[in-house]
Amino acid sequence: MSGTAVVTGAAGFVGSHLVDNLLKEGFSVIGLDSLKTGQRTNLDEALTHDNFRFEEVDICSKDLLKMLKDPIDIVFHLAAISSVKLSTENPIEVNRVNVDGTLNMLEVARRRNAGRFVFSSSAAVYGNPEVLPISEGTSLNPLSPYAASKIAAEMYCRSYGHLHGITPTIFRYFNVFGPRQEYSEYSGVISIFINQGLKNLDITVDGDGSQTRSFIYVDDVVKATILGGRKNGSNELVLNLSGTDSISILELAKRIKEYIPESTSTIVHRNAREGDVKDSIGSMERTSAVLGFSPAVHFNTGLESTVSWYRSRLS
Repeated sequence: MSGTAVVTGAAGFVGSHLVDNLLKEGFSVIGLDSLKTGQRTNLDEALTHDNFRFEEVDICSKDLLKMLKDPIDIVFHLAAISSVKLSTENPIEVNRVNVDGTLNMLEVARRRNAGRFVFSSSAAVYGNPEVLPISEGTSLNPLSPYAASKIAAEMYCRSYGHLHGITPTIFRYFNVFGPRQEYSEYSGVISIFINQGLKNLDITVDGDGSQTRSFIYVDDVVKATILGGRKNGSNELVLNLSGTDSISILELAKRIKEYIPESTSTIVHRNAREGDVKDSIGSMERTSAVLGFSPAVHFNTGLESTVSWYRSRLS
């Protein structure tokens, strides 16, 4: 499968890597991003490509149909506010972007005859399940407005699949990391810890650090996301994208310090974060069976590459 793909959140962390790989695979790509958190520099390579077009636009904008006048083959919808912390501080804005924005993109897909819609959801939808690793059949239990917004968006994807024949593939991402991830108080923990270490700041662990996560490198996520977009079939798919091992947040902080031996940072603890899940590792059994995919990048290899990328940015 090739053709015309729309990527929302195109200037973001995962979105920009996805754009680069879709272009390499022969797609014509239209990238959408408001640039509120995405960085145009993430698209430096794509912007030199004849088959890439960029539109700076909010995914909730009613002007999208005017911008996207031609038929579309597939939509990769990654744009979102992905912070649990921000969702507890401003749930209305998170709902606007994550739910209303998804509905708006589904309408674009319907009106422009897109047959496929790939949606980037989150492991946050599971909450704190009793059984690990988490399978896709696990009951949904949102512990934050962010998780609730992702569940609502998933339901809209499914409804459009039933009503309008748009085949949705829903990926529940588990803690993606790698180069280009934004560094801010709302970003992923690996980005935060690495930047704190490189800047000789305190490495701040929420709570006692015993909470565990499975991390998956961005290259693996992009590969699986494209495979999901290519998958033939008329039924919706819900698939986990997770690392296969887990690590505690405290151990993660210690390991990152090892990769930054020059750092004078000290690991400190602060209050636990509201809405945070305790343990999160996903079963990849269904994803492996459906897509023939398993993560290829070892965690330590990805971590070393990520540290090197941030170090080069700060030098």
